[in-house]
Amino acid sequence: MSEFDITSALKNLLNDYTEENASEVIETLLYNPTELTDEDHYIIDKLQNHFLHTAAQIFVEDLSYDFNTLVNYWEAFIGQLTEEQSSKILEFGLEQTDVDFVEDFIIGYRKFYVNPKESITFFSKLDANEFHEIKFFIGRCYEALNEYENAIASYNDYLNHPFFEEEENQEQANINAFYINHTIASLYYKMKDMKKVVETVDNIIEPIGFNQYLENFSNAEDDEIKKFLVEYADALEATDETIKANTLREKITEFYK
Repeated sequence: MSEFDITSALKNLLNDYTEENASEVIETLLYNPTELTDEDHYIIDKLQNHFLHTAAQIFVEDLSYDFNTLVNYWEAFIGQLTEEQSSKILEFGLEQTDVDFVEDFIIGYRKFYVNPKESITFFSKLDANEFHEIKFFIGRCYEALNEYENAIASYNDYLNHPFFEEEENQEQANINAFYINHTIASLYYKMKDMKKVVETVDNIIEPIGFNQYLENFSNAEDDEIKKFLVEYADALEATDETIKANTLREKITEFYK
């Protein structure tokens, strides 16, 4: 399949805007994440509120039907927009929903960047057994508040939810565990709990090996991945696994040379 050209698709909407065409662009972007450029943001602004209204409508419908789309698709989509555009989607979403749990979530999500503590109040109104994803977002709030132990506990509650024990959800469970455990390991590193860093990262890398680990990323050369591996090597050395630390450092040097 050819790569989705978001810029051309947005330009086409400028010339011929319909809700149907906009919905197709939004849904394609949701399932084929593409990094938005300044030009893309400019075109979205030129479309005024039409595009964001359509996105908000799909957003609240998706949340009402399957809250898991938030973690899997919508957070990445909203995160690609400018701060003003993201704020408008959430504002329009509130206007278009009469579903209590969707409303509570959107209010909490809107407050996250201003007052994460207040976000927790709204997120906690949702039943974590029914909406297991909310534990992920509560974890993000605690992380923003530098309450790392609470953040780790919430992330683990999310990963260990019975939903992910069902066979049909195993693939999603594995993907979630891979990426969220990176965050958990980084939080342990900030807490200087090197033993827990090693334990967490060992569970990520050792079952698949260094090379296959890197293949999980579209851009393994990213500085954040290198930083994560360097911290892992530091944690290995701090826990007296010097040989393993030196071997890892050699692999890092070779890959990032």
